[in-house]
Amino acid sequence: MKPFVRLKSYLNSLDMGGKLRFLFVFCVLIPLLVTDVIMLILVYRSVEFDLNYEMEKTATSVENVLQKHLEYPANIAHNIYKSRVIEDFLNEEYKNSYDYYDAYYRIESSQMLDATMGIEGARVSIFVDNPTITNGSGFYQMRLAEGAEWFEKLYEGGENRKLMFEYGVGMGSDTKQRRRVLILVKMDMGAFNGRKKALRMDLDFSDFEDEINSLGIEDRVYVCDGDTLIFTNDKSKGETQPFEEMPDLSKAAYKKDFRLYYNDLTIYIVSKQDKLRTFLLRNGGMFFVLMLINIIMMWVMLEVIKVLMVNRIRYLEGSFGIMDEGRVRSIESIGGNDEISGLITSYNDMADRMNELITTVYENRLREQEMSIAKQNAELLALHSQINPHFLFNALESIRMHSILKGEQETAEMVGRLAVMERTYVNWGDDEVPISREMDFVDAYLSLQKYRFGDRLSYKLTVDEKCQMYSIPKLTIVTLVENACEHGVEKKSVPGWIFVRVFPENDDIVIEVEDTGVGMNVVVIDDIEEKVKNASIESMKGKSHVGMMNAFLRLKMLTGGKARFSVESERGVGTVVRMTIPLR
Repeated sequence: MKPFVRLKSYLNSLDMGGKLRFLFVFCVLIPLLVTDVIMLILVYRSVEFDLNYEMEKTATSVENVLQKHLEYPANIAHNIYKSRVIEDFLNEEYKNSYDYYDAYYRIESSQMLDATMGIEGARVSIFVDNPTITNGSGFYQMRLAEGAEWFEKLYEGGENRKLMFEYGVGMGSDTKQRRRVLILVKMDMGAFNGRKKALRMDLDFSDFEDEINSLGIEDRVYVCDGDTLIFTNDKSKGETQPFEEMPDLSKAAYKKDFRLYYNDLTIYIVSKQDKLRTFLLRNGGMFFVLMLINIIMMWVMLEVIKVLMVNRIRYLEGSFGIMDEGRVRSIESIGGNDEISGLITSYNDMADRMNELITTVYENRLREQEMSIAKQNAELLALHSQINPHFLFNALESIRMHSILKGEQETAEMVGRLAVMERTYVNWGDDEVPISREMDFVDAYLSLQKYRFGDRLSYKLTVDEKCQMYSIPKLTIVTLVENACEHGVEKKSVPGWIFVRVFPENDDIVIEVEDTGVGMNVVVIDDIEEKVKNASIESMKGKSHVGMMNAFLRLKMLTGGKARFSVESERGVGTVVRMTIPLR
């Protein structure tokens, strides 16, 4: 609820032009900006979705090419692994080379080798832990493979099949350094565990590159095996160069992980140009221009309304209170036939009536107010003349009593304090003083009373810093303090205290004078409050409690009757007199 009240207060403080601008900003400009930004975000996300879909299709195409080129070789490797004929051939222990070649030619004549090893662009090598095997024609003893990197990777895990990308020489007569794709199979798993056997199939890497490049992919594609870059269409070095370390692809637009023949690979796609940024540069400007055109058109319309409406209202506002030779001036040009014109017409009617009343009411009232002010000034002078001798008598009486009871040594100090009081208040031309100066007078007065009462009187003065510079009538607080001394502490045989407190409370200044004297009963309190609240010059003549009546009457005159007075007292405990003055 408070924010709504603050907003209402803020809007009420704005002029009509400000209200129109506020309406334009929060009802036109901000909704327009939000709508355009939302539309731009939605279009941007749609383009982003389309680009992601295209990159996903590209990654899927690359994955399909790799899967297709490995599918047939993988099936051949599987058939070799499952072939009982080759299994028996490898497990057989041959007496001599003649027996081995005889068994080899029987396999060859049965077209088993053609069906298993005649793969175009590939070379199949089988390694077996059989010392009777003669190395060559695709069959090798196991010792030739042990220690090789591909062999260690094949046997380092529990899987019996692996895919590996290698740069090096091939088997047999293939001694050229180049990139290769290796299909590796353990042939001694399950039922085929007679001897330790391993199959290595070397595939031509260029076939993979040519097939992927034939897709016509515009974006840059990177296929990685862990930290090794095995393929890219971005400045590829060809199959004769070793595989590169994977570049920084943390900002790749798309990433896809997939499994290829028991091996985890990753495809990264990096756009050759920032398509999303290009889209924003091309279309964001158009959105901005359209939005700017809308804002300018609405602002121009706002200014037209301002000229037609606000300026006329300001002219009407400026006409109020303009006087020509003591008469309210009318507006000659109404200009239009709308509600503002009706206001101007009503203003002219009001001006005519006011001009009629000025001579009959206003001038007579002005003379009465001047007379009332003169009377109040005379009353203030009478109050001043009444209060000043009263305090002077009390001060001199204190000095007299102290001189009788003690010697002349401290008399000079008391007379000095009396001089301070008289110098401060001898000039009655200005009835108002700051609270700080009034409290200096109170301190001087209580110091003199301290000489009179001795240990029977103690006092404490407390003034909030925020209240020190506010003005009050002279002798307001000291009058209350004097009553506390004379009617409270003096009539009590035991020591007493006087507390003077001045502090802010909400929108008021509170003056409290508390004593620990004899106190008063309810009847006396009611009588004091009634006399003080209804105090006037006539009512103070020959009455008791003149000091409090005098102080509060002058406060009422200063505050326009808004000052408040209250008394709280208890017999044998003390009395608290409280005056409340509005800050304004």
